[in-house]
Amino acid sequence: MAKQNQAQLAYEKIREKLISRTLEPGKRLIERVWAENLNVNRADVRQAFSRLLGEGLLVAGEKGGFFVKEFTLVEMKDLNEIRLVLEQAAAKFAIERATKNDIAELEKICEHLRIMSENGYLMGIGEADLKFHERLIKAAHNNKLEFIYKAANLPLSKNITSDVNRDKLISDVKDHIVIVDALKSKNLPKMLKLLSSGLDLMEK
Repeated sequence: MAKQNQAQLAYEKIREKLISRTLEPGKRLIERVWAENLNVNRADVRQAFSRLLGEGLLVAGEKGGFFVKEFTLVEMKDLNEIRLVLEQAAAKFAIERATKNDIAELEKICEHLRIMSENGYLMGIGEADLKFHERLIKAAHNNKLEFIYKAANLPLSKNITSDVNRDKLISDVKDHIVIVDALKSKNLPKMLKLLSSGLDLMEK
């Protein structure tokens, strides 16, 4: 694997964990451990950490090291408002442009979410939830919107490492399924309402 590819791999894998909020806030990320887990060089991990620091997903410790950023309620509110604007814009385009493949992929993610939630696989839920939102954006078939969404680095509203009610998880998965059903039936008002109600703007 080329060095540039290794560095990009490290960045994307660590970013996914941060965006899906499957890493505990305030947790120190150990360069050696990540290098071993991802099978890349420590220099590649160091480069990834530096990029993620610049993007506001990591913070530097007073005595060195990189730590998972702890978002305040105000910060999460701001991030969730931006997410809602972008996802509702995507919904308007997706209603007209989503292909059978887009819908099939969203349904596949929903099924994965269902299995993860019923079995209590929290890490899998966070990562699948992230994929759902990214796939919804992709279904809009607007390259600039997709670019803006990714560049915005919008963490999920829920920290999956916290105590999570299993019944609530299953309920959230059902909401994802209903969103896809609304997309299939081209019911834009319902889709917009679901996206809005599913995003508690004050939830950390």
